[in-house]
Amino acid sequence: MLHHEIIGDGTPLLILHGILMDHRYMKEVLEPVFEKAPGWRRIYVDMPGHGQSPPRDGINSQDDLLSAVVEFVNAVLPDRRFALLGLSRGSYIARGIIQMRPNAVIGAALILPGGNPGSDPARLPSHEILEADPSIRPDLAESELWSFDAFSVVQRRDIVETRRRVSAPARALWSAEQDARVVKAFELTCLTETEPRVFNGPSLIVAGRQDSWSGYLDAMDLMPLFARATLGVLDTAGHGLPLERPDLFQALVRDWLLRLDRQVGPTP
Repeated sequence: MLHHEIIGDGTPLLILHGILMDHRYMKEVLEPVFEKAPGWRRIYVDMPGHGQSPPRDGINSQDDLLSAVVEFVNAVLPDRRFALLGLSRGSYIARGIIQMRPNAVIGAALILPGGNPGSDPARLPSHEILEADPSIRPDLAESELWSFDAFSVVQRRDIVETRRRVSAPARALWSAEQDARVVKAFELTCLTETEPRVFNGPSLIVAGRQDSWSGYLDAMDLMPLFARATLGVLDTAGHGLPLERPDLFQALVRDWLLRLDRQVGPTP
């Protein structure tokens, strides 16, 4: 069983983190949403090789990682319909779940999708810092300089503190060995060897206009596959979008949850 944390009651919402992360980051960026959006049973998962879910020798591909998550879903949500939210790598796994269990998923949010190894790197924007705060730099440890200089689009002290408190501990638990195997067999066969399904549930796709990791064009390309998707391409946002543009990010997620509520109604 994968490590997970469940918060709240109501309609199940499965939440999947990205690479180098664990469920704590997702809690950090999403729990403020639910202060004004009750009625959701949030299931925060650590995927294998992340957080408190140890790596597995049998995970040698993205298909294996997807199978582990689907096995978890079958155990925790047997015969239940649920919503899905995935960030970065988690959004790719979420698409695999939709492909494999389309009748179980009532709605999907894909945050920072795209930029996979098969994508054209020429489609990625160059890294740039749009809101700089050089006064922070002298206070950073050597290990923090790369993310500050080469990852951040917005430099703020609260973002640095969140990375220290949440992201750094998650990175220390991430299995680079397992991930190296997955990257070598990255593409999900359920999406590449069969025609991807068009998903008709309320959806949300969010990308950062300055995201040099995932870009924004891959996210836009997903729109035909999500017939009821809101697309948000946020300026002044990179791959750290939930921390860089928290108010707008949270508003978009809250709108998605409201659209889901109107369609499915409360779940006991």
